[in-house]
Amino acid sequence: MSTVSQTKNRDGRRVLAFLKPYKNWVIADSVVIAISQVFSALIPTLALSWLIDTILPNENYNWLWGLMWLLLLSAILDLVMMVIDEYFCHQTAKTVTNWQKLRLFKHLQILPYSFYHHNPSGELLARVSDDPDTLHNFLAWEGSTFMASVQGVIIYSLVLLWIHPYLMVTSVVLGVIFYWTSNYVGARTRAASADARKEASRYLERLRESVTGIHLSRVMGVSESEVQSVVAIRDSFVQHSIKELKARMQSVIVIASYNGFALGLVYLISTLLIWNDNLTSGQMLTAGGLVTIAANEMQRLLRNWLSVRRTGPALDRSDILLSEEPSTAETMEGVIGERASGHISLKDVTFAYPGKQETVLSGVSFSIRAGEKVALVGPSGSGKSTIVDLLFRLYDTKMGTMEVDGKSIQEWDTSWLRSQMSIVTQDVMMRSGTLADNLRIGKPDATEEELIKALHDSGLGELIESLPEGINTMVGERGSLLSGGQKQRLSLARAILKNAPILILDEASSALDPITETKINETVLKSGKNQTILIISHRLSTVLSADKIIVLEHGKIVEEGTHADLLENNSSVYARLFGREAEIGEYSIKNVAVESV
Repeated sequence: MSTVSQTKNRDGRRVLAFLKPYKNWVIADSVVIAISQVFSALIPTLALSWLIDTILPNENYNWLWGLMWLLLLSAILDLVMMVIDEYFCHQTAKTVTNWQKLRLFKHLQILPYSFYHHNPSGELLARVSDDPDTLHNFLAWEGSTFMASVQGVIIYSLVLLWIHPYLMVTSVVLGVIFYWTSNYVGARTRAASADARKEASRYLERLRESVTGIHLSRVMGVSESEVQSVVAIRDSFVQHSIKELKARMQSVIVIASYNGFALGLVYLISTLLIWNDNLTSGQMLTAGGLVTIAANEMQRLLRNWLSVRRTGPALDRSDILLSEEPSTAETMEGVIGERASGHISLKDVTFAYPGKQETVLSGVSFSIRAGEKVALVGPSGSGKSTIVDLLFRLYDTKMGTMEVDGKSIQEWDTSWLRSQMSIVTQDVMMRSGTLADNLRIGKPDATEEELIKALHDSGLGELIESLPEGINTMVGERGSLLSGGQKQRLSLARAILKNAPILILDEASSALDPITETKINETVLKSGKNQTILIISHRLSTVLSADKIIVLEHGKIVEEGTHADLLENNSSVYARLFGREAEIGEYSIKNVAVESV
């Protein structure tokens, strides 16, 4: 990922930028906090001066009762303001954070497919979920106190100015000195926090791998080493967290010392002013009380400022993700047509994966007529699945063109183009939910009758009839409650249900037995009479019924024709592959026969 340079002062501005769209809420909350400051601290502190300088010397006890009711009313109103402030803060924090999470998630949807090759899913989950939560925690739990601290320092400084300018100047000068000092130690806290977040993402990614790969670790007998691996990363994360804690403790020491310095100096100046008859005893106590409150507010302000600095690394990571250039295939609007006829054409297509020099396809050209059944075969790594990825515009060709219905796929709208294709792959992707939920991914408005018919057509009829909950049966996380063959047939049912004009079967029968495979092939060919079908398979028995077979080797087309035509040349690549498969099958049958004897 690219790096985003950040200056230390940008952290605060970036937090404010998040709040700008909700400025009315922020302004309303600031008014509430200001009123709360008056009732919670200012009135009780000024009342102390009034009590000592006026009420007690004059023995005016009626005023004393009035003062008591004033303080009681202030406490009640302060409580009301606190409740309102809490609501404003949490509402704003949730709104801002949800918007940021959605913004990051949407950006992930339009990034180039190659981006996911180099960025672990755990890292991306941390950036989309955990990092915005850091901002939420600050806004919800510390944003209000930060605003209150700023207002409190200003209000109490003005009151100190009214009592005597010297007191106000002393408080402000000390505040500036300690701000500079806390900013210095805050830079160390920010750096430590950035390292801790990196380790947290690494730990989350390793934990995700371990949980999702529990089957592999158990069958390989490495469960204990898995635990040790996770513990090692966890220990590293804890060590970085301790470094962050130490940096924070240094900041706390600096901040905590402010109170003592400020209060000591103000009492010293107040004593000198009393000796010169420039200050009354009540004013001195009021000034001391205000300075104590102001010092506490300054401490909270500096603590909250350090929290702002700690959000910096999380915001950095979000900015880095958002700075990634989106894929033109996902963002550019193209032509939207009616239902495609299914004509596919490749013209001199040459392709290498992003960031790699090795060419996967070299000058590949072929044409598939609408409604034709064509097979792509060849050794592993010959470029068969790459052609499928290019058809779906997961990548774009740099040389040559790919056309659907006579128009370059780069001219078609990508969403429309993908809606015209169904695919069944060897690695079936499923969501947690029911069978019906997974079927409706391709056709959200499908009726129950359509779902059941698609399941029967894909060979899952007997399974559905045996399940008490039928199509509402849960499939488990990523289809864990289904066998490999059942998942593959469910994927096929999903493709049949979508009924797109182009059907792509990419190793679609790899998990099926030959008898089931033959039945399903018959069903597909029957239901796909008006579909263009592209079959990709290592198992050559699945391509015998294709109208045309295209043979790839080392990224180039080496042969093309029907099954019978290709077998006529005994030295052809196809004949060699078919002969090898026949030999393997014959060898396996003989071994089974010998073992049975």
